Amino acid sequence: MPDGTPFQQVSDLLTGFYRPILAPSETTTRVFYDTFDWAIFHDGGALECRTQRSTRRLIRSDLDGASPSLSQTLAGDPGFASDLPLGPVRERILEICGIRRLLPLVEVESHITVFRLVNDDAETLLRVEIEALSARNAGGAVCGPLASRIRLVAEHYHEQIAQEVTDLLTERLGLEAVETPILLEALSACGRSPGDYSSKIEDRLDPDQRSDAALKTLLRSLFTTLIANLDGAREHLDSEFLHDLRVATRRTRSVLGQAKGVFPADLLEAYKVRFAWLQQVTGPVRDLDVYLLDFDRYREALPVRLRPSLDPVHAFLSARLSEEQGRLSVALSSPAFADLMREWRVFLEAPIAEHLAEPNALRPIKALADERIRRMAKRVRREGLAIRPDSPATELHELRKSCKKLRYLMELFQSLYPRGKMTRLIKLLKTLLDHLGLIQDLAVQAEHLLDWAKQMQAEARADTETLLAMGALVGQLLGRQEQAREAFAEVFDRYLHDDHQALFRALFERG
Repeated sequence: MPDGTPFQQVSDLLTGFYRPILAPSETTTRVFYDTFDWAIFHDGGALECRTQRSTRRLIRSDLDGASPSLSQTLAGDPGFASDLPLGPVRERILEICGIRRLLPLVEVESHITVFRLVNDDAETLLRVEIEALSARNAGGAVCGPLASRIRLVAEHYHEQIAQEVTDLLTERLGLEAVETPILLEALSACGRSPGDYSSKIEDRLDPDQRSDAALKTLLRSLFTTLIANLDGAREHLDSEFLHDLRVATRRTRSVLGQAKGVFPADLLEAYKVRFAWLQQVTGPVRDLDVYLLDFDRYREALPVRLRPSLDPVHAFLSARLSEEQGRLSVALSSPAFADLMREWRVFLEAPIAEHLAEPNALRPIKALADERIRRMAKRVRREGLAIRPDSPATELHELRKSCKKLRYLMELFQSLYPRGKMTRLIKLLKTLLDHLGLIQDLAVQAEHLLDWAKQMQAEARADTETLLAMGALVGQLLGRQEQAREAFAEVFDRYLHDDHQALFRALFERG
């Protein structure tokens, strides 16, 4: 509806052709939700909690209007999709949202003036709704009015009337068919763009760009990701905020580890230590997040008779998570963390000097990436070939760390290489990493369970059946760990396949 088109103008126009009867006006509040990583939007949908006349409904609609909307009643604000009551909306979004919390994006308030067009027998031919819309951001600040809209609602046997009114409004008042969904219009009014967060590395590097400038570009992107997840990690809105923060931290450390000769050695060493501290203080909460996310799987691995006996363990871990989250929130609000973020930002935003003493600073980034990836790939190959059935767990752990470094390098510099080939190698490396992670995680989980069993027994928080259930679970974890260890050689052989190694050489050979 063009700005400044008053309700009376619409009413007067229609009165010349139909008999309008004014109905009671309505007010509707619509709060749109999505996950932090825009899972519903990327699925082509919009999710809103609509309140009208004290009735609240959760509605999932297609942004392109291709399919009918799904709707179900809702008592409170949505949190996790898994916590929603059973219904069509929950079923539609559950797998898409996964373990991410639904967060408010924007609120749209609609003041709706309604009148009915009736015939001489007072039969309703068409319901006309004129909406005056305004938007607020998630913090409640007013973003401003949106374009007013007219909605025509007709039974299928009066669709001809609806078309006649549509043509009349278009020709006489200059109205246009709505093409932009309200969600997108409201987000734009509030200064947001849908899909404005992604943990993926999307920087496009110039192969001939000097290495210091290119690495700063990557580090700035990682810093943006870290900061974006900071509030969610402090408040533990969901486990993925901390996960993405830790991944950004590990990638930062990986860049620092490969920036020898690009930036001053004393600067690199200082920031390696400080980001290692950040990785360390975020570890306990992440470990407990993983245990609790996997807890149902642990429970189902036991005989039915023993499953209820793990309830005290869940309560124990939940209490530990609350304690560790408190410590983490303090650490992420500490002067040490604030200083790290401030000083790191200053370094990242400082202009690049034209001439530097560091030998690799001016080197083209493609040449540096080739060298560092080639070197790390050779290390992975060497360490993997040295693994024997009786090799200590520390050697597998070192191999896993090398694989992680190689993966981060390939992800960080993937824009310098053919996309399809790079994606293939990253997937190959991820398969190896997942298997190494399984070997280590199962062993660590078993060790932690034994420690927790001792602690719970000492604190009188576990009876005999709970301790027996924990023991049975430890046995299962260690059994799975042994099976994974035995399968390592086969997994690594696939990684070493001639085709894969030829692709490594083709991509990262000396230019």
